[in-house]
Amino acid sequence: MDKKVRKKEENVELSDGNNSWSVATMTMRRTGEGKNRHLCQGLFVTILCVVLMQSALAEKSGCADGSESVLKQHNKISVCPGKWTGHIRNATHLCSPGWKVCSFEDYSMLRDVRWEHATSFEGCYAINAAHDGGKCRECREDLNRDDLAGIGRGCPHQNYGQTSCISGGRIDASCCVDAHFQEACHHRPGIITGVVCCKIPTIKPRIIVKPRQYMEVNMGLIFLLTCQASGSPLPRVKWYKDGREIRSNRRIQALSSGDLLVTLAKPSDSGLYSCEVINEAGMDVASSQVVVKAHSSGCRDGSTDGLNIHRDVHACTGSWEGHVKKARKTLCQRGWRVCSPRDRDSLQKLTWLDIFDLNGCYAYNAANKRGCKRCTNGRMAGVGRNCGRMRYSKFSCLAQGQVDVFKPQDRNEGCSYKEGVTTGVLCCRKKHKRETKYQPFTCKPECLNGGKCVSHNLCRCTSGYKGAMCQNPVCDGGCGKYGRCIRPGKCKCKKGYSGKNCLKKKRKMCRRPCLNGGRCRRGRCKCPPSHWGKTCQHCKHQY
Repeated sequence: MDKKVRKKEENVELSDGNNSWSVATMTMRRTGEGKNRHLCQGLFVTILCVVLMQSALAEKSGCADGSESVLKQHNKISVCPGKWTGHIRNATHLCSPGWKVCSFEDYSMLRDVRWEHATSFEGCYAINAAHDGGKCRECREDLNRDDLAGIGRGCPHQNYGQTSCISGGRIDASCCVDAHFQEACHHRPGIITGVVCCKIPTIKPRIIVKPRQYMEVNMGLIFLLTCQASGSPLPRVKWYKDGREIRSNRRIQALSSGDLLVTLAKPSDSGLYSCEVINEAGMDVASSQVVVKAHSSGCRDGSTDGLNIHRDVHACTGSWEGHVKKARKTLCQRGWRVCSPRDRDSLQKLTWLDIFDLNGCYAYNAANKRGCKRCTNGRMAGVGRNCGRMRYSKFSCLAQGQVDVFKPQDRNEGCSYKEGVTTGVLCCRKKHKRETKYQPFTCKPECLNGGKCVSHNLCRCTSGYKGAMCQNPVCDGGCGKYGRCIRPGKCKCKKGYSGKNCLKKKRKMCRRPCLNGGRCRRGRCKCPPSHWGKTCQHCKHQY
């Protein structure tokens, strides 16, 4: 009986990011010895090698199709066949990665192309430049800038000896009145063969805005790590945490600017974050050590049932007996107490988002009946989405609005626990006496030149200085572009300029005095008709 042979067909598609190749469907027969499988694997490796070689050739030649450049004298300029739609700047797809369509901005590179080189090959290849008036300028929809530059013996307009983007003559791929027909700088079928591609100069990447070397973040908050870099081509940015690459998710996002945004920070987010920027010229790395600190719980059982992003206010679940202030012994941690009007600064940090995000209703020692006063016999205050009554415009201990634990129709409007209504209490951190004492403001770095620190990192400068740290002297009227202010009212001028504000240009003086009636003009002696020489020291002989 014949054994059944199963066939598996696979379509393999390879890509280098710019081009793709489809490999013919391969039929793999599973046999005991697996010879066909090894044969197919060998074929796959061979095709992969061909793909990588073609990709390398494309990058070397400058053309997306990998065609060999005919300008062998110039390794940074290549002519690439193909067509494009619209303005010639849209023809970048004809150039390989790391190359671009040559333009008027590449004048210094194009000047190396001589007339004999530009006319040594067939076809006509366009350049993103205009030759109107014998100049090398940007090609536009303008009658004065629509003579599209090019090279190649197939170009229709060739003028030996005229000035242009190249040396030795002027070659136009299209000219004269293209702008009138709204076809300036466009592809001309049957005339233009392709474009001239120039290699983009490579610049090693450098991180110009680095993340802070050390950062402490409270749990539940947002933190941003900056990593903005320069380089050519534009470098790719990758983030790593403790050596592993970070993948973006709902909570962690790598932004297009290169920065890393982390929301709702967790203790597990602590670690060494590294930013790596890389291009073909090199790479640069910067790191930041992040520590996410969890607030110590204000609840007796060590848990935090809500408001865990706040340092000094926590919601603690449980019941109590008697007045709400007595819940301190059973529900609040040592060093904490049931919140009251004396904790108003901490309570005012709660927002309506915090209140609605909190399940249940948590009471504190305040009565809304009398504004922000201690609870005595009615209208006990609380927070939480399930509290009895909420009013946004009433006054209370909160920053905005008023929240009552009990509903208006409830008979029990006292200051005690009621099962099914109160979920727990709000506990506030006690303020130690030493914390309430006046602490002088600190400025880091310190204020310079006699400046005084008047708030956190805010300096008040003395007369004659300015800047965040009072580091910059002030010169009335400024020092212009030819000088800099070195101390209040004193400019240091560049060579050749003088004056209070460095606006006067010094007259060039003669190194030696002019003799025999000569006069110094722009650093040289102007001699009378009877004498000559650098200082007019020689007498002309009269014959």
